[in-house]
Amino acid sequence: MGSNPTLSATASFAVLSRRVRPYFHRKLRTRADRPTVRILGEGSAGVSSLTAAEQRTPTASWWFALRARFRTHPLLRILLPVTMVALSAAARYLLGPWYPAPFIPFYPAILVSTLIGGRLAANLSLALSLACAAYFFYYLSGNAEATNVPVALAMFALVALTVIEILVRLTSLADALRAREVVLLAQAEDLMRREHASVERLAELEAIYEQAPIGLGLLDDQMRFVRLNSALAEMNGYSIEDHVGKSAWDLVPDLRSSAEPILRSVLDTGEAIRDVEISGETAANPGTSRYWKEMFYPVRGLEGRTSGIGILCEDVTDQKQSQEREALLMGEVDHRAKNLLAVVQSVVQLTRFHGDPAAFKASIVDRIQALGRVHALLAAHRWSGVALDEIIAQELAPFGDAITVHHLDQPLQLNPGAAQALSMILHELLTNSVKYGALSASGRVELSLNSAGPDSSDVELRWLELDGPAPVEGRPKGFGTKLLATAVTGTLSGQLDYDLRPEGLRCEICFPRSAASSRTAESNSA
Repeated sequence: MGSNPTLSATASFAVLSRRVRPYFHRKLRTRADRPTVRILGEGSAGVSSLTAAEQRTPTASWWFALRARFRTHPLLRILLPVTMVALSAAARYLLGPWYPAPFIPFYPAILVSTLIGGRLAANLSLALSLACAAYFFYYLSGNAEATNVPVALAMFALVALTVIEILVRLTSLADALRAREVVLLAQAEDLMRREHASVERLAELEAIYEQAPIGLGLLDDQMRFVRLNSALAEMNGYSIEDHVGKSAWDLVPDLRSSAEPILRSVLDTGEAIRDVEISGETAANPGTSRYWKEMFYPVRGLEGRTSGIGILCEDVTDQKQSQEREALLMGEVDHRAKNLLAVVQSVVQLTRFHGDPAAFKASIVDRIQALGRVHALLAAHRWSGVALDEIIAQELAPFGDAITVHHLDQPLQLNPGAAQALSMILHELLTNSVKYGALSASGRVELSLNSAGPDSSDVELRWLELDGPAPVEGRPKGFGTKLLATAVTGTLSGQLDYDLRPEGLRCEICFPRSAASSRTAESNSA
């Protein structure tokens, strides 16, 4: 050969090192610099994700896939170096004797075998390359007696072993980096899934907080609003932005006297206070008192110290008013029932028993039915009162033209107590007239209603029977007078003039409008 094999081997290794080192440095730097996680832009709800390209790990490249395939098949690991050395030998043979170093073409075979097949394939490739190089040294070159051939082969083996060791270590490092990258990508994907789940949970909590039908809020230890939802903001009459950072008492000063001691207690004791009813005015409804049922609870920071106060607030004004109306209605029903029972008892007590049970029963039933009719009228008007003309029309309807009525120039709306009393008075006058007076024959009755007294403050009711039979012995006088007097002087606070004349009964009743009007307090009507 025309050159020193040792120097050629050294030069070849230097050239190979200069070419291989930048390649691996570039690959490692590229992989180190490549971002594995990116944050999506607008429209992605802030969820981090990976692109399809970024999800490709080294395992997905053809080189690692090829190495994995060869390393998992022993036969391929053997065939690889044999094939590569055979190709190198063929190339060396084709180069002929003009190529100076027989072992140079075998470096690619060793490189490929090492990178793809690993240490086993590399060592086998080196052994086969040494055999082929020796063959070319001794037989094809015609230099069988050269003493430097073993040294050249030894240098070739040393350089090849060094290259193999470097490549094995680099591939091992690449495998470690690949494994680490796979782990990091798996961790990144897991973190992204968790982040996405956290974002969804946060969005759900935010929606629940914002869309809750009750007021929710958070105050700091200085009782300034930190956050709140729309329901609480609407209760206070300000926007959410107007609340944040401001003292609660700057916005709802009317509630300070009742709410501040409770909030102080929560901060001092660290215990929640439930079902607190607070009333007052806010800017949402100025001049109108509202009612709220609230719960205040401590909010603790990372150190476990109470750093704020949570608020749950429900507007119960409608419920409160409904309860008040219900209580009023129950009281009204109780009052009406007692009044009705008292009236019925009075009717029964004042109705005389003359030895005829049937007549006694009929008398009781008639009077109770009269009460029932006026109660039906009151119920139709929701017990707010009934017009005197309606009671007169109802009681006198069966008698048609036999009774002439002269109405008041100003209609009078009766309260329930006055309506019952006047109904009983008219019923009693009609009953006595049908039994003993003008309506028992072909007589007639005039009923006049007039305003009397100063400023027409009184009402005068006059019952006058005409063309009826003369009074006969046995007609009960004391009972009718007593029943009428009880109703007139008791309920109506009026006066009664009852005169049984030969030409017929004359009954005059005078009572103040204020005692009978539906505007009068109930306590004055019964």
